[in-house]
Amino acid sequence: MYPLKEILSLLCVDGIGPKTYFQLIKKFGSPQKVLEATSNELKEIPRVNNDIVEQINLRSYEKCVSIQLDWIKYSKAKTVSYWDDNYPEILKFIYDPPILLFYYGELSEEDDFSLAVVGTRHPDEYGKRATREIAESIADNKITIVSGMARGIDSIAHYSAIKKNSRTIAVLGTSLDTIYPAENRSLMKKIQENGAVISEFLVGKKMVPGNFVMRNRIISGLSRGIIVTQASNKSGALITAYNANTQNREVFAIPGNILNNRYGGCHRLIKTGAKLVESFEDIISEFPQLQNKLKKQVNWIEENANNIKLTDVEKKVINTLTKDAMYVDDIVFESKCSHLEIMSSLLNLELKGYVKQLPGKHYIRVI
Repeated sequence: MYPLKEILSLLCVDGIGPKTYFQLIKKFGSPQKVLEATSNELKEIPRVNNDIVEQINLRSYEKCVSIQLDWIKYSKAKTVSYWDDNYPEILKFIYDPPILLFYYGELSEEDDFSLAVVGTRHPDEYGKRATREIAESIADNKITIVSGMARGIDSIAHYSAIKKNSRTIAVLGTSLDTIYPAENRSLMKKIQENGAVISEFLVGKKMVPGNFVMRNRIISGLSRGIIVTQASNKSGALITAYNANTQNREVFAIPGNILNNRYGGCHRLIKTGAKLVESFEDIISEFPQLQNKLKKQVNWIEENANNIKLTDVEKKVINTLTKDAMYVDDIVFESKCSHLEIMSSLLNLELKGYVKQLPGKHYIRVI
């Protein structure tokens, strides 16, 4: 709706955040008309102080705009504004939606139903395993995983989606030209190939802790539900959860050791209404629309088994398995096939992504 240069011009005025930006657009009609307004007209808007008025009058934002446009061209980054058709629809309805997103990769309609997975930067082995199992189950069902590309739980969530060739979105607390933590450079590239890396922050601006707090509203805003693992009482993941509550999103928490106060934040969330999560089924039970989607996937597999080149035994295994773990001997009994045939078929189906093996020779149907 508005040219990128106009949008950037107003964004480059220090002191104008999303709330003030929208107030200015509502009053004047466009970014360009804001920049053409008189000092007295501008001062009628709450939060517009003398410093903001002076920047607009002196056009001191122009250097910043030039830097952004040059960087976008050089880096081949993409942008999407609040007024563009491909702006994530779910994000438009949060408090203070970002005006402009810079991103690498691709945004997709598939991301309309996404789940966020966040938590501590220092998980123990239990936290790593629990996150991996939940995240992989989400990815197995082709649900986009949103997180913040931080160390620990965030990185595990992204890698779980990548492993399953499912979409994942990283929301940065820095501008796109700053990789933080630096060790996640390769992860960032992989995420771009499997989804998108996005940021609302202008390049060349100083990285401040408050930016990570701001980005948390986008993580929750892009998601239908938030799963929190091993968050401490002071964890930034709790801010994401609180944002989720105000945005009318579902909040889930994976419980930890009650004797370890280090991860007490999750227990606090559970006490205040978050749903305790032990498996992926605890999550989907809160989303009837998701259950219908998964049911359609299963029906498609069953109705189109001939087209996807499954053997007769593989078809029997697909029809026998459910979302509940099933012991291999029970699969043999129910399908009336030999143990050798079943083991061979299970291996093939697992490689094709239709079933998943669990500990103790148990299997579940993924789709």
